Amino acid sequence: MAWLPPGLVWLASYPKSGNTWMRVLLANLLAGADRPRDINNLSAEESLVGRWRFCDDMLVDPDLLDAGELARLRRAQHDFVASRLTAPFICKTHDRFDGSVLGGGARRSLYLIRDPRDVAISLSHHSSIPLDHAIGQMTDAACHADGPMQLRYPLGDWAGHVEGWSGQDAGSTRVVRYEDLRHHTAATLSSVIVFLGGEATDAEIRRAVAHSALEELQRQEAARGFRESRPGQDRFFRSGRVGEWRDVMTPAQVEALEERFLPVMKRWGYGPSR
Repeated sequence: MAWLPPGLVWLASYPKSGNTWMRVLLANLLAGADRPRDINNLSAEESLVGRWRFCDDMLVDPDLLDAGELARLRRAQHDFVASRLTAPFICKTHDRFDGSVLGGGARRSLYLIRDPRDVAISLSHHSSIPLDHAIGQMTDAACHADGPMQLRYPLGDWAGHVEGWSGQDAGSTRVVRYEDLRHHTAATLSSVIVFLGGEATDAEIRRAVAHSALEELQRQEAARGFRESRPGQDRFFRSGRVGEWRDVMTPAQVEALEERFLPVMKRWGYGPSR
């Protein structure tokens, strides 16, 4: 049966870059079941950004802390959790990389990257905001994120997020392009398992890919909803298209992203529109 070594693995990405799909793939692979995992119950725990988990671990209300205190205690929480793991914990994070907050307890880090022009479209749908507003968020280096159930955390701009995670030397990091995951799902997933020090047969990889197909995720969401959807959101699992920006964005919108991000985009294979 497919397995991974115990320990904390950061599954990091800028929002709407394939993080959830990778979690589904890994959950289906490790489950080894004959039917797809429930998208609303992928694992016992999936993140460390929840307010109630923080309160339970650190015995303090985060609303009583200033930004510096929260950052220090978040690191202490991450190291506390990592030191006690006896099973693999694939932990989702959208935090901008900061070793002083994320701690040094993770075995590995996976970083999902996606063409920022497609990210902007997906972010617009996910947050129910105009595309221009999504682009504005992606280009805001001071951007933070939070929610009623989440701690406030730094997000930053898209390029800074990518550079922070892909260039960090606090631990071993593998960058996974969403486009490769989409076009070569089985091969990409197999290489991720090798990077994480695990094992899986070709048959187990193929089964996990089939159980994680977009059509299956959409079927489950239509039947039971998805807990990570936002109020008013039509659906979480949309088309997953590569290159959708070519049919959706105006030249001015494309220019706004390329003007800010093109050097980083080109390093990861995302060429200019012309």
